[in-house]
Amino acid sequence: MYKLPIGIQDFRKIRENGFKYVDKTRYIYELASAPMSYFLSRPRRFGKSLTVSTLQELYSGSRELFEGLCIADRWDWTRRHPVVRLTLTGIGFPKVGLESALHYALNKVFAAHGIPVVENGSATQKFDYLLNALADRGEKVVVLIDEYDAPIVHYLGEDIDLARRNRDELREFYTVLKNNDHVLELVFLTGVSKFSKVGIFSGLNNLQDITMHPAYATMLGYTQAELEVNFAEEIAQTAKYLKQTEEELLEQLRYWYNGYRFDERAETVYNPVSINNFFSFQKFQNYWFATGTPTFLINLLKEQGVYDVSAQSVNPSGFDTFELDRLKLSAILYQTGYLTITGSDAGGFLTLDYPNKEVRDSMLEHLLEAFVGVETEHGMALVMQMQSAFESGDLDRVFRL
Repeated sequence: MYKLPIGIQDFRKIRENGFKYVDKTRYIYELASAPMSYFLSRPRRFGKSLTVSTLQELYSGSRELFEGLCIADRWDWTRRHPVVRLTLTGIGFPKVGLESALHYALNKVFAAHGIPVVENGSATQKFDYLLNALADRGEKVVVLIDEYDAPIVHYLGEDIDLARRNRDELREFYTVLKNNDHVLELVFLTGVSKFSKVGIFSGLNNLQDITMHPAYATMLGYTQAELEVNFAEEIAQTAKYLKQTEEELLEQLRYWYNGYRFDERAETVYNPVSINNFFSFQKFQNYWFATGTPTFLINLLKEQGVYDVSAQSVNPSGFDTFELDRLKLSAILYQTGYLTITGSDAGGFLTLDYPNKEVRDSMLEHLLEAFVGVETEHGMALVMQMQSAFESGDLDRVFRL
């Protein structure tokens, strides 16, 4: 069996070191065959960084990494373009400020391409100079920006004024992309949140938003067929270990980890983090939720007195209104992956609900802690004690609990 790529988001490392890779390159081919400016929003730990890494290797001409994949015999490997890849997490903006952090990130790209660093000017001017210096070498430039919204989302619930300042600075920074469209081959931005056209992207109105595009709904995450084909050995091995049939195991996997949908007509997908960790530990438990507690969201729900977020009916236009001055719970919960699309009605309204058992149980445990003051790890025990007291008619015990 291939090794499970737990925590690995680098395409080269996965392919060179024998880690399992679920082939998504047909989507990469579709994007690259119609080069323009794309934006894709997905919840955290869903494969965005791996997608960016794959595009980087494709345009760098790393043909050997794609052997045996869908794109291998379809791509023109003589097409090579300089790649500017920026990841806005891990660049130190909480300590040094966004402007200094952007200079640091850009300086690394200058060095990677052997271009002397420009010391004067703002980060926006440096970005503009970099794109044109690369294009002057004869090929159009590919720009890949991962976690484009990190300097904004990081401060939600903590320092909204700083979030606004970072939003305004990034708006100017990203405008460079529109102004240099003539030297760009492809632009691909990813993040968790999807800000409206009058927000961070007001200066970049040529973006093709594929977040809820049906053709790309299963570009990230594992479909049921991808799970059963790519993890056939793990399924057989784990079913034997848990003393279940494979059919029983697959049914439990669907109940626990499937259910994310990014278009109302699309097939549901599994979160890769949950699946890879499940087959590693061979145990049904919370994996994706544990990679990051949504403290800001929990506090926002508590402030608004909302504890039941399931079965919401929302207007799809609400997903385009992620604005700092008017945050909408339904849009935030959907974009961050705590709710997903489960249906639609004749009027075009979408129904949002928890995608699966993992997310529902984990969210309810955190809500219980926030509203009742019970620590998360003790919440379920309290619930079970309450259930027992009610079932036995012991109301005195109910009140004590």
